[in-house]
Amino acid sequence: MGFIKKYKNILIVIAVVVVSFVAYSMFFGGEGNQNQVLTSDAANGVGTSAQQEASRELLSLLLDLRAIQLDESIFDDPAFRALTDFGQDLVQEPTGRRNPFAPLGGAAAAVESQ
Repeated sequence: MGFIKKYKNILIVIAVVVVSFVAYSMFFGGEGNQNQVLTSDAANGVGTSAQQEASRELLSLLLDLRAIQLDESIFDDPAFRALTDFGQDLVQEPTGRRNPFAPLGGAAAAVESQ
């Protein structure tokens, strides 16, 4: 316990330096590898087995969607034609200020004129 009390300030400074280094590395250190993250090997046929499986599954689902045939006779059914649209027309309301967060008075006019 005496060691911690004696070197408390030094330990705090070391901890702050380590945390700062880790934070800097996380935010700014990975820029060199950013292009590698954005590239895709799946387009080149070199993807992982999980990527290939996901691609096959997506392709299968898209082919299933293409095979769906919709029966358009439902639109000629009297029950469908008896449906009533209860939608309401939206009334155009007057717009407010261009920037509702701008201060009131002369400063707002100066901002709007730019």
